[in-house]
Amino acid sequence: CLSFFRDWGNINVMRKTFGTFYGYLFRHPALFLGGMVTLVIARSAENMQNFFVKWIVQAVTTNDYETAIRLVLWMGTVLLFGTFFHIISQMLGDRSAMRTLVDVNLDALKKIHELDFSYHAEKSSGRLISLTKRGEDAMFNLTEIINRELFGTLIGFGFLLYAFWGTDPKYVAITLFVLTLSAITMRPLIKYNMGKRKELTQWDDRISGMRIDNFINFDTVKYFAKEEFEQGRFLKALRSWDSAAQEYFNTFRLFDLTIGNYANLAITATILVAVWDLTSGRIDLASFVLISSFSVTVFPRLIAVLMNIRSIAKRYTDLQDLFKIFEEKSTVADAAAPLTIDSLRGEIVIDDVSFAYHSRARVFRNLSLNIRPGESVALVGLSGSGKTTLVKLLMRMYDTTLGEIRVDGVDVKNMKKSYLRSLIGIVPQDPIMFNNTIGYNIKYGKPEASEEEVWEALRASMLERFVRSLPDGLETKVGERGIKLSGGQRQRLAIARVLLEKAKIIIFDEATSSLDSESEGAIQDAFWNLAKDPTNPRTSIVIAHRLSTVMRTDRIIVLKRGTIAESGTHKKLIKQPGGLYKKLWEMQQNGFLAE
Repeated sequence: CLSFFRDWGNINVMRKTFGTFYGYLFRHPALFLGGMVTLVIARSAENMQNFFVKWIVQAVTTNDYETAIRLVLWMGTVLLFGTFFHIISQMLGDRSAMRTLVDVNLDALKKIHELDFSYHAEKSSGRLISLTKRGEDAMFNLTEIINRELFGTLIGFGFLLYAFWGTDPKYVAITLFVLTLSAITMRPLIKYNMGKRKELTQWDDRISGMRIDNFINFDTVKYFAKEEFEQGRFLKALRSWDSAAQEYFNTFRLFDLTIGNYANLAITATILVAVWDLTSGRIDLASFVLISSFSVTVFPRLIAVLMNIRSIAKRYTDLQDLFKIFEEKSTVADAAAPLTIDSLRGEIVIDDVSFAYHSRARVFRNLSLNIRPGESVALVGLSGSGKTTLVKLLMRMYDTTLGEIRVDGVDVKNMKKSYLRSLIGIVPQDPIMFNNTIGYNIKYGKPEASEEEVWEALRASMLERFVRSLPDGLETKVGERGIKLSGGQRQRLAIARVLLEKAKIIIFDEATSSLDSESEGAIQDAFWNLAKDPTNPRTSIVIAHRLSTVMRTDRIIVLKRGTIAESGTHKKLIKQPGGLYKKLWEMQQNGFLAE
């Protein structure tokens, strides 16, 4: 097994993986060790029955029936005792395994939350879901295979060696010969099995990704009447997946044909030698029974354990893939000693910022912008000018390449990411809802909000009448990603969430693009009432293609290729001869900016 692992991968990597595996198990030491100790007692009691059979045969052959009866009663007591401890061992083992899975799943979610926006932008959701699920299954199965089946069989093997050595060392030699032959044969078989397993896993990930893509984009499929196209594409992938699966399954049949027959060889050879020794007078009938009993009970388990090494290797790969996620490094890391702001005013300073996405052209070069506390600023420009990227830098979805972004004089890199984002309320361009209730989604930014506050936010976002008309009201489920709501309703719900949160800094990223003019006007009134509250004004950033939504801002920043082309109020910019904003304003049709 070790030689196989050395050939398959670095032994230090293997040690690290299993070190992490047992590190999780030992988070609950009482459960784990209690399960192992009771397993030793249970398996020892189970293997003692072969010795009891030997002693009973010895008593019967000497006509000592009273001793034979006592031995039978003692054997029954030991077996009953063993069954009791076996049940306790199973209960402790199950509880240990489930507690471990809770820890692993929670740590996986924490890590996925911790990883950067760039990591998720590059990863397939289907592959990530498939990988974490396989890792969870591997954790559970390895716990069962290694700590119960393998360890339990080794206890039986120890009893077998003791019995065989006490009878005649040549039986130990026969046993070791068969095991060595099995190990030699197993090595190339496992390598072949793992190669086929890797191919199947790749197709599993592709199938999972295609399935989730179709689930998420089913409306797009219907818009373009591509049901048959997607089904054909999926069927083609399924056929390749089926072919890879059949090749993988056939490796198990090869195992059964070779390794599986070694148990038969071991049993036959051992009992044949025992018969020869019995007829030659070298062992008595009781020793013959002992050897035969251990042969028919332990050898099949030993071979089963050897065959389980293929499962260990498979599960090991899945577990290693999961643990690799834990090793991923976040490029947007929290500061070692994060700072906070005592009394937030909402000043934002973008100081000489340069930024480029990985392997892409530079988005910003030496960009500087000061936003005063309580000021409302609009970011305007054609697609790709850097409007949304600037917001992502402010919220540390990415870090600047050069330069600083400061909030009230504190560099955002010196704040904890979760703290920084708690200061900012955002209505994203494409609001996505949790598959939960309307009330849950609205209160997501402020769980402690009262019901009256919730209805006030719904009223301001023009959703109150709609929600009150629903049979379940605030308890109405919105479906996955908010699919049961229209685009406009999702936007209003996202706006209500920000209005309820009442953050000191507010970002509207195309927040009213799905609304009709009447709703947009009402929601803008609610937004400006919040942003320009005389008692507590908010700093606000508005991103829009629809220029009518930015007319009331204190300042409009026109971006062009990552630089500030113009800056000023709406009235000032539309009077600027040859200005970009004036040109964009004139290009508008029905309030939208033409591309």
